[in-house]
Amino acid sequence: MLCTRCKKRQAVVFVQRLENGKPVQEGYCLTCARELHIQPVDDLMKRFNMTDDQLASMEEHMADLMQQAQESGAMMPMMDGDMQNPDDTGDDFVPGGSPVFPFGFGGTPKAEEKGEKSKKQRGRGQRKYLDTYCENLTQKAKDGKLDAIIGRDREVYRTVQILCRRQKNNPCLIGEAGVGKTAIAEGIAQRIAEGKVPARLQDKEIYLLDLTALVAGTQFRGQFEQRVKGLLSEIKAAGNVILFIDEIHNIVGAGDSDGAMNAANIMKPALSRGQIQVIGATTFAEYRKFIEKDSALERRFQPVKVEEPSIN
Repeated sequence: MLCTRCKKRQAVVFVQRLENGKPVQEGYCLTCARELHIQPVDDLMKRFNMTDDQLASMEEHMADLMQQAQESGAMMPMMDGDMQNPDDTGDDFVPGGSPVFPFGFGGTPKAEEKGEKSKKQRGRGQRKYLDTYCENLTQKAKDGKLDAIIGRDREVYRTVQILCRRQKNNPCLIGEAGVGKTAIAEGIAQRIAEGKVPARLQDKEIYLLDLTALVAGTQFRGQFEQRVKGLLSEIKAAGNVILFIDEIHNIVGAGDSDGAMNAANIMKPALSRGQIQVIGATTFAEYRKFIEKDSALERRFQPVKVEEPSIN
């Protein structure tokens, strides 16, 4: 479509006006839109400190791209749909109004906000179980919401070393209550956020599992299994998630009911195949009582002893 005003250049900015009560769509090239002082074009130039010559150069580049799209036929369905079904906004066009940019170029603030929201919603939809039952420690570290960890370099180094293995890469932090097992996981999340980890862990994200939320409300048979399997499926699909399970001994027996599998039995196949990575944390007594008794589960984890911190 040629510019409605100059009839020479390709239209890249589209506006609507009412004519006899019916919406009419018009298209303008960047040069004409600039001369008409259409606000998003002016805002675009101010934001990037563009000159008129730079705008003209960008317009030539866009014209080449649109010409290639037209020749390939990729652009016609979109253009036809836009011209046949204009949005019925009911707004008259005035210079400085709210035009529509194709291909997401420029755009109005509302359109940009809608696009960002839709991207976030798609991301939430893809990670429904992770966002509902887990907390992203790596993101909290990036946001500065985690406290600095002091004096745990040896434990952090050992845990990172295990995480970097190709097999048997699931560390289990074992120590008495209150010694700082969760803080070690948070310290690793901080190092990932700062990029101070080996290349194998650079793009990883550590999620803290809320096991009580995962179990809550699963009164009917199969509900808990569905949640655990959905969580594991999202972790496999993401490919960069490390699941941190505090009080990991609770997965033994979690969700048990008549004929149902508990969380540990559901996780064992994925752990053995290396499809998911888990950091566990528990006490010595609970480890001996629950983990050691289940030899198949014990083989999946590599113990890391966490002693009480001292000044020595």
